[in-house]
Amino acid sequence: MGLTLLSPFAGTIHPIEEAPDPVFSMKMLGDGFFVTPSSGDVVSPVNGEITYVAPTKHGIRINAADGTKMTLHIGTESGELKGEGFTVFVAEGAKVKQGDKLMTFSPELLRQNPKTTDACIVLVEELPEGEEVRLTTSGEVAPLAAVAEIV
Repeated sequence: MGLTLLSPFAGTIHPIEEAPDPVFSMKMLGDGFFVTPSSGDVVSPVNGEITYVAPTKHGIRINAADGTKMTLHIGTESGELKGEGFTVFVAEGAKVKQGDKLMTFSPELLRQNPKTTDACIVLVEELPEGEEVRLTTSGEVAPLAAVAEIV
């Protein structure tokens, strides 16, 4: 049994291979999953440190206390919004605890913009050779629900 991953989002979970952007679906930046959000709240799935906040507020990178590196990417092509519809509550270097609110965003704005999608992506970066993220659930998930394992 590998490391259990928790969802930072509420909504419907999907395998990363179904992501609407080939950069994610082809696992170019890491393995993971995505959630079609039912709300715009994003909570930290781990205890750790914020190592990056995108200037356009659509992405946050976290180094978990156990060494796992992950990126939370809100929407695809969402950098085009230049931060509109996003409110970030953390900064680079901030220590976070599991469940801390990291940001809020407008799923409606992402859905209404013809260039963006509302896919909320969790990427685990730098997985050891031969390891992958495997979903352990399907359908609707709540924030901090156990949804996948690194195996």
